Amino acid sequence: MMPASPRDLPTPRNPWSAFRRQHLFDYPAPALAAWVAITGCGLLALGWALWRTLALPAASAGPVLLALGLAAVASNFSLKLPRSAYTLGVADVFIFAALATLGPAVAVLAAGVEAMIGSWRTSKRLSSRLSSPAAGMAAMAACGAVFEAAKAGLMWAGGSPEVATLAALCGAALVPFALTTAPLMAMMALKRGLPLRPFEWFADASWLAALYLGTAFAAGLVHLNAQRFGPAVLLVSAALVLGLVLLLRLHLRRQEAERAVQEAQLAEAQREAVLSQQRFTAAFTHAAIGMAIVRPCGGILQVNEAFCALLGRQPATLVDQPFCSVLHAGDMALFRRHAEAVAARPDESFSMELRVQGPDGSDLWVAVHCSQYDDPGGNGACLIYQLHDITSRHLAESRLHHIAFHDGLTDLANRHCFNERLEVAVEQSRLDAERRFAVLFLDLDRFKIVNDSLGHMAGNQLLREVAQRLGTCVRPNDLVARLGGDEFAILLEDLHDPALGQRVAQRVLEVLTQPLAINGVEVVPGASVGITFSDLGYRTVDEVLRDADLAMYEAKAGGRGRVALFDSAMHEKVAEKLALEGELRRAIGEGQLSVHFQPLYALTPYRLIGFEALARWNHPQRGPVSPAVFIALAEESGHIEALTDWVIDHAVQQLAHWQRSLPGGAQLGMHVNISGRDLGRPSLVTQVQQVLQRHAPTPGTLTLEITETTLMGRLDAALPTMSALRERGVGFSIDDFGTGYSSLAYLGTLPIDSLKIDRSFVMGLHDKPQNVEIVRAVLNLGRSLGRKVIAEGIETTEQLATLRALGVPVGQGYLLSRPLRADQVPALLALGLDATVAA
Repeated sequence: MMPASPRDLPTPRNPWSAFRRQHLFDYPAPALAAWVAITGCGLLALGWALWRTLALPAASAGPVLLALGLAAVASNFSLKLPRSAYTLGVADVFIFAALATLGPAVAVLAAGVEAMIGSWRTSKRLSSRLSSPAAGMAAMAACGAVFEAAKAGLMWAGGSPEVATLAALCGAALVPFALTTAPLMAMMALKRGLPLRPFEWFADASWLAALYLGTAFAAGLVHLNAQRFGPAVLLVSAALVLGLVLLLRLHLRRQEAERAVQEAQLAEAQREAVLSQQRFTAAFTHAAIGMAIVRPCGGILQVNEAFCALLGRQPATLVDQPFCSVLHAGDMALFRRHAEAVAARPDESFSMELRVQGPDGSDLWVAVHCSQYDDPGGNGACLIYQLHDITSRHLAESRLHHIAFHDGLTDLANRHCFNERLEVAVEQSRLDAERRFAVLFLDLDRFKIVNDSLGHMAGNQLLREVAQRLGTCVRPNDLVARLGGDEFAILLEDLHDPALGQRVAQRVLEVLTQPLAINGVEVVPGASVGITFSDLGYRTVDEVLRDADLAMYEAKAGGRGRVALFDSAMHEKVAEKLALEGELRRAIGEGQLSVHFQPLYALTPYRLIGFEALARWNHPQRGPVSPAVFIALAEESGHIEALTDWVIDHAVQQLAHWQRSLPGGAQLGMHVNISGRDLGRPSLVTQVQQVLQRHAPTPGTLTLEITETTLMGRLDAALPTMSALRERGVGFSIDDFGTGYSSLAYLGTLPIDSLKIDRSFVMGLHDKPQNVEIVRAVLNLGRSLGRKVIAEGIETTEQLATLRALGVPVGQGYLLSRPLRADQVPALLALGLDATVAA
């Protein structure tokens, strides 16, 4: 191996120099002088104590050794104050007890033993191991001198030995307090080069003074009790004090252990908080959605990359700017209300959709979620916003919304959209009477004819044309809607002049009276319009639509192509109608209805050939109700089927009775009116067949009458029913012939037996010459088709003569006979079936 170079060898060190710096002579000169003085005083006190102790009698050796032993043992039972560097010793109790019992010399030795053991346990510096016992012995020597002087003085002043001992001991206890703490604190100040401050020393160490006084007082009590009860009290007191110290040490150690656990938990919580903040920072920075932290004042504190990418801006242009500056102006007010609510309530949050300005300046729709965020940087309760781009979804939803709220055929608003808009208008008008509105409800007059004759495609074309024309009649902010079928509605908002509603309605009628060509056919849509205004104090949408609908039906009832304004009297009509409907239902079941029979006569030669059954209703309270009223009501309410079945059954029963009971009555016939709904129901065939089987009239004597318009409107549904009934011997007659639009091609093939000329033509035979030609044409048509012709409504002899002259074979009317009750018919028949009428 190569020899080491001088620079590689360790630098020689002087062991004595190191020992001196570590243990003794590294103090500044003043501190070293103080140390020498304290140590010197302590050695003097030790020498004096040994001299005095050795001079004691041999009998005192045991107590002296006991006092020194108790001090040594008690020095190991100190109590460390929680959360501080101080320890409390209990050896002072025994040292002061030794002072009171054995004298100052033994107390000095006991103080030295206790201080030496404590310093060797707590410090490795030789200077401290020497100065601490020295200071303790010197202080106790001074304490002993003061104790004896004070005790003598108190006894000289007349105090009892017990009181003098206790008082002197407590007073003298302040001497070691001062001589022990003051030099040590002075040395610490001198070592650090700090000035001496006696008042600060006393303020910092005053608790130690109280401790010395308490210790001296306890020692005095032990001494007095030992004098009275014997030395055993010292042993009992020593055991009690040491036991208390042990229990307190156990408790304090447990507290220290718990505190250590709590501190460990707190440290762990702090570590988790740091980690959590780090995780939040990472999640915030790298989140896929835009995030922004906003100060309580509304300024942006921090944004992430996704937020900047969403807006197309750099962080520097966003930080410290108001968060509202990135929002659409139309959304700011609503956003502020939500944000203020969250700021006022820490547990609140909100989500909403609003617009922000994108990189290209266009509006982007974003879903915003806001909640509170406690900023660890000291900015207080901030708000954190999360922004997610939902522009694509919003566009798709807008398209779906348009589909959901608009009619697919006409692209007008649908019923749902109209109801929502009307609901807002009703609420605004309820809160502010000046916010007036009007609703126009219209129904096309000829849509069904177009739809049925030209087909559904033509009907759809008509609806689209009507929708376009309605759009030209209203203001930009008004709403036109198709409610369904051929029903339309118009909402006129902010209506300052009620006359505007009337003018719009008239414009609607005008544009819908203009013809249009569909499949080469010129069609006039036509409409009936009902209007209602908000001045009536509506509270619900249903109320508005109900009244507008009633007004529309009033317009239809007035002749179509009209405008009707709703008034409260319409409610009364509807209420009356509903009441009458219920009463009709009960009348059918309770037998309030009856059947009257109007005779049918062959005009040449004149003879009775049958009857027409006519339903009559004699109401218990209202009196006779017009057939035109209750039969129309039965058709509207759905009771017509029950009414028809009842009339057919009653009429056939009566016919069969007359055919069997009257001479020559077997050939009498019976005409019964039925409705279009009756022809469309399959149960009619079964019902009529059961009636015929039950009452067994002469075959072929039952004829069912149906109006020309009803038959042609339901021809496809009626033909199967008519054919089935015809096979069962039931005849058919077209009532009110000439008022509808029958096709000659159909008339030749329909299973009908007769045509009844409408009474309007008969009544005008002498006033309107053309009526004579109409009757002649119908008569010729009937002859050519092999159908019998019946004239109804004959009321004058002139009408009868003209009809006979024209060759009309059958007639009926008030001139010939009014409708009769069943019990009146036998009297008529008593005149003979071939009775004639005087010219």
